[in-house]
Amino acid sequence: MKKLNTFWNTFQKSLLDPHYYKDIVKASYWFSFKYLLFLLICLSLVRSVQLGAQYSKIRNKIPSYITMGKQELVTLYPKELELRVSNGKLYTNVAEPYFIEFPGIFGNMDGKHLVVIDTKGIADNYPKYNTLILATRQALVYPDKQQGGVISTKMYYFSDFKRSLYIDHALYRRMVQSADPFIKKLPKIIDTFVIVGLIVLPPFGGLFWLSSTLFGLIFLTILVWIMEKITKTSFGYKTLFRLGMHGITWSILFSFIMDITNQQVPYVYNLIFIAWMGFILYKLKLSQSN
Repeated sequence: MKKLNTFWNTFQKSLLDPHYYKDIVKASYWFSFKYLLFLLICLSLVRSVQLGAQYSKIRNKIPSYITMGKQELVTLYPKELELRVSNGKLYTNVAEPYFIEFPGIFGNMDGKHLVVIDTKGIADNYPKYNTLILATRQALVYPDKQQGGVISTKMYYFSDFKRSLYIDHALYRRMVQSADPFIKKLPKIIDTFVIVGLIVLPPFGGLFWLSSTLFGLIFLTILVWIMEKITKTSFGYKTLFRLGMHGITWSILFSFIMDITNQQVPYVYNLIFIAWMGFILYKLKLSQSN
């Protein structure tokens, strides 16, 4: 309880009491480190509770979403389509190019196809088919990553199959049905992942948030150090960095509120920190002159 009181007093004074920063100058680095870490863990805990509340609102809809997804999965494979892979080559029983569209839940996808089968096509023509996956005689072609508007692709060669393969709608349907036990357990599996995620979010989220905050503070403190030279105080970079671990509280709180309310204000995080630290330096200079 004593530690919580210490944190709460430090939190309040870091926000509202410029004179408190004289005490921080004399405190150890680890005092400021533990303060900032606990603050970020607390905020991560608040975020975890918020996410848990959001999940509880959609939890009852998950079984219906899974049922809908299963129905879409069952009808995904066309009834007339038969595929055979033999000696590293793909063969079909349909006129080509043959198109398989995205399930209805995805909308029209701007005309993009899920799969195009064209055993006479070549991988280099992948962009012309406007598809996610292209099946040629020798390989499956699919997107890898996009850079500068250009999509690079990867290929899976049918020659990698060690034996012949045959699939039709009946076999596909049996494969989907065999997954029924797993599909029925999906709500509980999702619940487990969500609960574990919400539990580990505060400590691990706080640590990750701390590392990124300290990294950013390295550069922000340079600006404060320049301000220090202008105001002709003499704390030094290390002390200013430690002061910044408390001064950053305003920026963290404001950006946290903006995040949970889905709002964005460019550069406000840095501007609040610089403005507050400038005020702190001014107050510290006045106290030194008295």
